[in-house]
Amino acid sequence: MASKTVSEFAQELKVAAKTLLAQLRAAGVNKASETDELSETDKTRLLDSLRVERTQSAQRKITVTRKEQSVVKQQDGSGRSRAIPVEVRRKRVFVKNPQVLAEEAARAEAEAAQARRAAEEKAAAEACARAEAEERARAEEARRAEEARIREEEERRAAQERAEAARREAEEARAREEALKKEQEKDEAALKAARREAEKAKLDAEVAAATAKRMEAEAAERRRREEARRKAEEEARSIRAMMNRKNGVLTAKKVKPAEKPAEAPKAAEQKPAAKDDKAKKTARPQRPAAEPQQNAGDGRKGHPSDRKKGGKGGSDRFGDEGQHRRTIKTRGEDDSGQTGWRTARGRRSQDRNRHAEPVQQVQEQVVREVQVPETISVADLAYKMAVKATEVIKTLMKMGQMVTINQMLDQDTAMLIVEEMGHKAVAAKPDDPEAILGELQNVEYPALPRPPVVTIMGHVDHGKTSLLDYIRRAKVAAGEAGGITQHIGAYHVKTPRGIVTFLDTPGHEAFTAMRARGAQATDVVILVVAADDGVMPQTKEAIAHSRAAGVPLVVAINKIDKPEANPERVKQELVANDVMPEEWGGDVPFCPVSAKTGAGVDELLENVLLQAEMLELKAPVEGPAHGIVIESRLDKGRGPVASILVQGGTLHRGDIVLVGQEFGRVRAMINELGKAQQAAGPSIPVEIQGLSGVPAAGDEVIVLNDERKAREISLFRQGKYRDQKLAKQHATNLANLFSGANEGEVKTLPLIIKADVQGSQEALIHALTKLSTDEVRVQVVHAAVGGISESDVNLAAASSAVIIGFNVRADAQARKVAETEGIDIRYYNIIYDAVDDVKAALGGMLSPERRETSLGLLEIRQIIRVPKVGNIAGCRVLEGVVRRNASVRLLRDNVVIWTGELASLKHFKDDVREVQAGQECGLSLKGYDDIRELDQLEIFEVTEVARTL
Repeated sequence: MASKTVSEFAQELKVAAKTLLAQLRAAGVNKASETDELSETDKTRLLDSLRVERTQSAQRKITVTRKEQSVVKQQDGSGRSRAIPVEVRRKRVFVKNPQVLAEEAARAEAEAAQARRAAEEKAAAEACARAEAEERARAEEARRAEEARIREEEERRAAQERAEAARREAEEARAREEALKKEQEKDEAALKAARREAEKAKLDAEVAAATAKRMEAEAAERRRREEARRKAEEEARSIRAMMNRKNGVLTAKKVKPAEKPAEAPKAAEQKPAAKDDKAKKTARPQRPAAEPQQNAGDGRKGHPSDRKKGGKGGSDRFGDEGQHRRTIKTRGEDDSGQTGWRTARGRRSQDRNRHAEPVQQVQEQVVREVQVPETISVADLAYKMAVKATEVIKTLMKMGQMVTINQMLDQDTAMLIVEEMGHKAVAAKPDDPEAILGELQNVEYPALPRPPVVTIMGHVDHGKTSLLDYIRRAKVAAGEAGGITQHIGAYHVKTPRGIVTFLDTPGHEAFTAMRARGAQATDVVILVVAADDGVMPQTKEAIAHSRAAGVPLVVAINKIDKPEANPERVKQELVANDVMPEEWGGDVPFCPVSAKTGAGVDELLENVLLQAEMLELKAPVEGPAHGIVIESRLDKGRGPVASILVQGGTLHRGDIVLVGQEFGRVRAMINELGKAQQAAGPSIPVEIQGLSGVPAAGDEVIVLNDERKAREISLFRQGKYRDQKLAKQHATNLANLFSGANEGEVKTLPLIIKADVQGSQEALIHALTKLSTDEVRVQVVHAAVGGISESDVNLAAASSAVIIGFNVRADAQARKVAETEGIDIRYYNIIYDAVDDVKAALGGMLSPERRETSLGLLEIRQIIRVPKVGNIAGCRVLEGVVRRNASVRLLRDNVVIWTGELASLKHFKDDVREVQAGQECGLSLKGYDDIRELDQLEIFEVTEVARTL
């Protein structure tokens, strides 16, 4: 507080300056003029002096006050008299004699001096006694220290001797082990050499045997081929001899073959044959030279160019052996691509030369370069590869996928199919309207320094939000459900060194994706670790996220004001996770803080701003804005609302924005305090309204100058996302399909999830689907942001689902329909409660565990055959008890023969409920009579125990 002068202090006390100077001089404060300054010490001395003076004056003075009341009558102008009450006050002050007061003060001073002298004498005596005691204690301590030093010296000498002896023994044992190890190595080397020689000999023998076998096979193959060639030549010679018997034979013109086989036998000359007059008028194509041997002896005619000029082509061209072929009418190619003669009924005449090798025409596959878009149907993919769609479906079935001809495939699957079918797959360049965005991003604007974006991360309940509260001077943690943060909060704080934007991320394990988004959008990460708790799983996860994003760390060790706090242990645990403090030679600042008292917060902010200055953060202020969606939700009154962080440019109210798959115009823009803003620059978080739908958290925000282009890009992205989702949904794996059928029916708990913000919805789906097992699983039928509507209740009624509302409520119509349909709607505001309830519900769906409890053992001593009843076993209970309603297992030679129930149980002639050990009984088995003497019956009960996850 600034010092004041005497006159200013007098005005503040409302007293005269001269009076105040007199009081100061009485209090021992020497102030000469009114302009002298007063310190806090002077004011304190003045206050003490006035307090003592008032106390003394109160003891020295006695004030007596007396009041008297009377009535005075007075007449007015009209002659009336009226009574006027009058009160008279008298006050008298009696002052004690000053001489008496002086005597009392002197007597009190003398008594105080005598008491002080007595106290000083007593203190001196006590000091002497204490000095003597301390001297004795020091001597005793020195003696004990000397004895301890001598004892420690002896123990150290003995320990050295023992260590030396142990070292010598260890060296001798090591030498013995090394010698033994060398001998073992020599033995193993010799054994390995012998084994290698044996393996080499065995391998040589196998190679020799394989070589001999291969040579025998080659010789047999050569003999077979020689025999085939010899038979073919003999048959060709016989055919040529047969064809050369008649005169007037036309020789076909030889055509040089395109490619002659390596071991094909020499083809015989093609002989023409006669045909009827009707066949002469039909022009025929020239036969290829690769088939002369097939057409040599079947009575066919040669090419028209090889016929004799002027001949009529009568029957003299046919020999006696070819007269039965005059029914041949036409010649051509059938559907299989093979040439030959056809009869009048359309049947193909068979080749006489059955031993000739057929000529195979090999078609080389054409390798095509297939442009594969992001999504493509099976029919379009088959058309691009010029194959049938059935071939593509067959290939997909071999790969384990059941598809239809109109089903959409994603790009990776389609490229794999193209490569599998022998073609070259190329990812097609997307021809979409998003190329406009690339042109906009090419425009560069001057970059200016911007505020840093700082993310506070750490384990749940380590004080992240409380630390931010102290920095912001607000109470946000009090409004969080259960005391834990379940959304990403964005705030910007003005400090003496500039503006800092803070992002507060949740610490619960289900909010992993939200922490990852916070690390990607930040410049510096403050890792909050509780001094009384240490490094926890979410702490390690936050370290991994910050390293993946490549941002610097600043560690805040919170809760140092607690008695059980241990900052050194926290440092050691962080060093074990590769987070090295600066004082230990690392690059990470460590700041002990207390979010409750505020200790160390200034140092933490200094370190954060120092890290930001080293990064030299810059961003363009001019030009269209771009940023990232931190969180989004559906507000009932305002519609889709998105919290965004501007990363570059300036966002103005009325700008046209493209946010992921949504677009719109910024109708309103407010800050974290709820106040409207007209513009937001880099590193400033704002909340915007006016979008066409709820965007996904983490989507990119871009400002465009044309609403039509924004709508076009938004619709294109929605269609592409729909096609990709459809392609993934239909990619059913055959292995999973059949494995599910083999394992039996899996019980399913269908859920409909409605949350307040998109990040909470994502975290809730992730946490609930993780509870699925091989027997029960969670199926999310529908998940969206916003309140529970009537359509959600109707969907739940159709799918027998349970509705989970996270920080949302159902409207009146939805509640009415839910009550009518009997739909269960559960509300939650803490993610722990939702996970626990769903886990309990899944545990109730598990089939109970059947446990078997053995009750007793019987031995059959006699079998009684009763007509129309069956065999009755006379038994003796060896151990335990036999109950009438228990199950029974028949043992013969310790082998289970039959398992069932008892039909009756009697003791003598009475029906009984149980028989104890050592007693005899008679019983019959339900539906089984094959019992023998000395068989044993094991009695047991089966109980069902509920299972839990």
